[in-house]
Amino acid sequence: DVNIINVMLQIQVLKLNLKIIAMSIVLIAILKTEKLSAQNFKNLFGEHHKWGLVGQYNTFSAANITPTNNKYLRYEIFNSKMFAVGIAYNIHQYKKWNFKAELQIQWFGDYEGKTILEPENETSQNIGAFSRTEHDKLGYLPLTAEYMYAKSGSFSFTIGGGLGLTYYEPYNITQRLSINNVELFFVNYKTSNSSFYFSNHIQASVYFKRKNIMIQTSLIYKKSYTSFRTGIYEFKNLELSPDLKGSINQSGDFLGLSLTIYPKKNKRK
Repeated sequence: DVNIINVMLQIQVLKLNLKIIAMSIVLIAILKTEKLSAQNFKNLFGEHHKWGLVGQYNTFSAANITPTNNKYLRYEIFNSKMFAVGIAYNIHQYKKWNFKAELQIQWFGDYEGKTILEPENETSQNIGAFSRTEHDKLGYLPLTAEYMYAKSGSFSFTIGGGLGLTYYEPYNITQRLSINNVELFFVNYKTSNSSFYFSNHIQASVYFKRKNIMIQTSLIYKKSYTSFRTGIYEFKNLELSPDLKGSINQSGDFLGLSLTIYPKKNKRK
């Protein structure tokens, strides 16, 4: 029995030692990562320019359409593709912090609305109407603060957030769908009276150093303070369904993936 107790005690001591060793390894790894991440952004941009070229792809949020409880009378504005190009400049680096500004030109890809009328209606014959706006170019100025939380070899990992200002020229669009001079559908939507939209954003980024360039890849979520556009729609003069009115509200939020390329500085002889 004494031998069994001794063996059990040895096993417990071994388990405790293994836990201590494991905790020590984790602690050393954390301290090592902290030591690496404590290198400031000046080192990150030491061999590369602080300016870079930006390319970005965004998914622009669909509009909130109410009411939505009629499956035969429906108006939709889908998620839209948005593309952007621009220039980024890293203004100031302080320890683990980096402050940067970008200037982008953004534009929509196919930006469509869809109208569905009741399939039983002999006049409409389940017509689907598609539309695309030509007012599709925006100017975007985001200001971002980044925090470097880890670094490993050629990779640096950051999280950040900031504020943005979007310029978009105000417009008002009215569309109608008629058959045999009978109006079946009407929609009017417009942007706000102001040309400027304020927003905030959060992002996670990876910096990757190569031979002649440094690449930054970021996943970004933008949240607008005001609606991008609002409007009303109406179905009327249908054979089977009563007239139906609804509202349109599009937030202006988007989820984006960006790629920024920083060229390497020329070495002076």
